[in-house]
Amino acid sequence: MRCDVCDTKIPPGADRCPNCGYRVRHSSTATHTQATSANYPEPEVFKPKRNKKIYIPRREKSRNRSQRTKTSTFRKYIIFIVALIAVVQMASVFIGNIVSNYNSHNYTEFSGESLQEGIDNGDDDGTLQLALDYENDLKSFFSDDLLMDVDVSESYDIYEDNYSAYVNVYGTDNVISLTASINFQNQEPYLQSITLSWNNQGTIRENDINLDQAQIEKINEKFNIDIFGAIEEYKSKLKVDEDDNTRFVVSDYKDDESIYLSESYGIDDEYFVYLSLGQDIGDN
Repeated sequence: MRCDVCDTKIPPGADRCPNCGYRVRHSSTATHTQATSANYPEPEVFKPKRNKKIYIPRREKSRNRSQRTKTSTFRKYIIFIVALIAVVQMASVFIGNIVSNYNSHNYTEFSGESLQEGIDNGDDDGTLQLALDYENDLKSFFSDDLLMDVDVSESYDIYEDNYSAYVNVYGTDNVISLTASINFQNQEPYLQSITLSWNNQGTIRENDINLDQAQIEKINEKFNIDIFGAIEEYKSKLKVDEDDNTRFVVSDYKDDESIYLSESYGIDDEYFVYLSLGQDIGDN
């Protein structure tokens, strides 16, 4: 820079001419610019370094991949368990509501195999006692009147306010086997089934019926049935059984009665005859 008056060269940083003393114009601006340049040097340009490629062994890569797979599987397993617990809780609430509604209707169901035990436990509206009385009467009839060896089976069911009982009395002698099955419901008998079987000398379709007349009359009177009449009516209707060509069968239902009659060839020209007579005997 030179002086505007004497054209003398002015040293850097001087604010007056060394020759004439003239005050240099814009010296403050130059000084400020120089100071600024001195205090704030030119910034360096950032040059990022290139990343070096790191070698990872294949075994390490496989281990890392396996670890990531295990982690993913574990997360899926946890999600599945949580979802399953939620479903079970919802199902429990649903089933609980059903059970609660069922119990609110006071539904009860119970069964037993001993009439006397049911009576002693208070599980009776009179039906079980009635069935037990019938059973005792039939046992006496089989043993005292028919002179048979006797066995019995019994059971009962209770559903809501309905009481049912079942009595089966079995009797045998040297000729016949007899079974009396009586069903009871709501303090009265409603169904009976009388089953008789014996070995007959020759087919009943062509030969006499080998039964004791007096014994059969007692059975007819006791159960209000007609054994000889049923045999005479249906023996001519016997047909070969489709499943067993050695047996002849016939069955029929009419009004409140049913009949099943069969005979099958045995030995020494004997035929095994089976007769079952069912009858509704109540108002249920």
